Amino acid sequence: MSPLSELPRVLRFGLFEVDLRARELRRSGVKLKLQEQPFEVLSLLLERPGEVVTREELRDRLWPADTFVDFDHSVNAAIKRLRDALGDSADNPRFVETLARRGYRFIAHVENHARGTSANGEGGQGAVAIGDRHASRIDLAHVENSLRTFRPQYIRVALLGLVVILAVVMVPIGKHSWRSRSPRALGPEMKVVPLTSSPGAEIRPQFSPDGKQIAFISEPENGRTADLFVKLIGGDSPLRLAQSLGLGSVLAWSPDARYIAFGRCPGPAGIWIVPALGGTQRKLADHHGCADFGLSWSPNGKFLTFSSKPSPDEGWSIYRFSLETQQETRLTFPPPHTVGDHIPAFSPDGRSIAFRRISSPWVTDIYVVPVEGGEPNRVTFDRGFIQGLAWTADSKSIVFAAHRLGTTGLWRVPIAGGVVEGIPIAGPMAGSPAVSLEGNRLAYTQGFLHSEIWRIELNMPGRTKPPSPFISSSWGDGGPQFSPDGQKVVFYSARSGSFEIWRCNSDGSDPIQLTSLSVLSGTPRWSPDGTKIAFDSRPGEHSQILVVNADGGSPQQITSGNDENSVPSWSRDGKWIYFGSNRSGNWQLWKVPALGGDPIQLTKNHGFSAFESPDGNLIYYTKEDPDGIWQIPVSGGDEKRILNVRLASWGDWAVLDNGIYFINREGANLASTIRFYSFGTRKLSTVARLDKAMPPEEADFDVSPDGNSILYGQVNKSVDIMMVENFR
Repeated sequence: MSPLSELPRVLRFGLFEVDLRARELRRSGVKLKLQEQPFEVLSLLLERPGEVVTREELRDRLWPADTFVDFDHSVNAAIKRLRDALGDSADNPRFVETLARRGYRFIAHVENHARGTSANGEGGQGAVAIGDRHASRIDLAHVENSLRTFRPQYIRVALLGLVVILAVVMVPIGKHSWRSRSPRALGPEMKVVPLTSSPGAEIRPQFSPDGKQIAFISEPENGRTADLFVKLIGGDSPLRLAQSLGLGSVLAWSPDARYIAFGRCPGPAGIWIVPALGGTQRKLADHHGCADFGLSWSPNGKFLTFSSKPSPDEGWSIYRFSLETQQETRLTFPPPHTVGDHIPAFSPDGRSIAFRRISSPWVTDIYVVPVEGGEPNRVTFDRGFIQGLAWTADSKSIVFAAHRLGTTGLWRVPIAGGVVEGIPIAGPMAGSPAVSLEGNRLAYTQGFLHSEIWRIELNMPGRTKPPSPFISSSWGDGGPQFSPDGQKVVFYSARSGSFEIWRCNSDGSDPIQLTSLSVLSGTPRWSPDGTKIAFDSRPGEHSQILVVNADGGSPQQITSGNDENSVPSWSRDGKWIYFGSNRSGNWQLWKVPALGGDPIQLTKNHGFSAFESPDGNLIYYTKEDPDGIWQIPVSGGDEKRILNVRLASWGDWAVLDNGIYFINREGANLASTIRFYSFGTRKLSTVARLDKAMPPEEADFDVSPDGNSILYGQVNKSVDIMMVENFR
């Protein structure tokens, strides 16, 4: 046991900081009330992260030997109060794990917050996570904490908060170098205060023009849809303005503060406005309203700007929409074979529009284009993943949320070019920044949405046990697939600092990390003989297909080039790997020899995610828009749609010997149902209904070879909105 006096004074895990000497617990800088005994329990667990602390050890710490107390009741009460303070759950723990009849274990990453020294007292370049029972020491200079998104066209918001904060590394990248935020003009001290704290996700904050109100999207912890609210800063209950928007929806205030524009995602396509005091909604334009599309209202009130695709085969571009003439003007022309341009924002002076250009999923930089159009100016050069941006009030700088240089947080960069500065007051896991027009307030989200893998056991046809957690960590897990013999499961996880490929037993035990690429890696798929795993990763500017031995080792890169190559699967004889690629100008299905070679195009009318039929004669596949499951002969030919259903995602399906299992999203509230299509009867049947939100645009679904177990992903939501007063 490490004596408490030998531990660092301040430890950090997730959104929390613990000052062991002052005996204070803070969440995102806000002090929480925690009674003496729960704090003592927390201290003991932090002394030995990752280890079992027995109930007897807790008794010895909490009560002297001659104390008479109802021990079991008191320990249970202390643990419950601790979990309540941390927002933790006994059934699905992120921090304190219960080991039946043994004790408790602290399972989250723990970081020393003092001078970059590891929590065991060793010096180092940055805070080293301790307490992860699956992790060894990490070379911090090579940590690249990436989040997994597989749809190549655009990145959905639902998983944007998946982050692991391990270190801040100071290295030059491109034209810019990173440094901590330098002292600015003297003035009142900046102070962080929480604006929201309800269970669930509260995101996309936007200040009203006078800076006195804030609009945001809120979705309850167990909810399936999100609503639009507006709240008076310093006031009490927020006012609900619109319902059933979805977490991916976007917002923009009119410059006169009378209206709020928004788009639903998912939901009916279009840009809508609603009075800021409440009232009837009115449709402005026929465009979808998802997060990457973005939305910004010009300071003169005449224009909206958003991202749209000029054609199915071109990248997303920035458009200016006239509210007077209803005409659109295309402002940007991204290079071929890039995802394109997203999340535009008018500068406060109305002269420029900033936006994010995505070269490849999770490879992004900030550009600025004149409001009239023209050649955009590149502002950042480090290929970090940017998930939100906002202008400063003087129109000279941009505040942005990004994962870059091994950490996720808020940054500031001058539009004229120069040093990118970190904004450390925001803390880790910060996103979606907004700056008031007065410039004295900064709002941002604190927390994360992350995926978990759940399991359904099928007792007999048509009867199931309730879903239960299968693979979960504080930082996101997904993409499960059973091995051909059903004894192992491969998946992706960020628990070691970046999204890598992992393997575990079929009961979830003994997780082993197979890759250490420190870049976004996912969609793992077993070879038919169970000896290799294909997956996609980003060794350069674009995604490629790689293969690694099932026991780990150095991966072999199978594809190359300046195009996107994603979502692999194997032929039944193990000689070919199918994958989706945009190398022909749009997304088609291709195959490549498993040992490497020249790819061969299979589809002509779009294709993306594929599995070969049990007899090896057909290829079943989905397209970008999950409008059913299609088939073509293995040698290529005419396509045929065999299932005309709305899938939850292009990746939420699995082929077994007797049929196809898939997740169907249907009804007004887009409820998710697991269904089965029989090859023998060609009929559909319902297997189970899912209550919680699922990760969008992912491959988070599989069925064991014997058909007795189903693995699927669902979203864990925990995001609050914070505000910095006296921002400068």
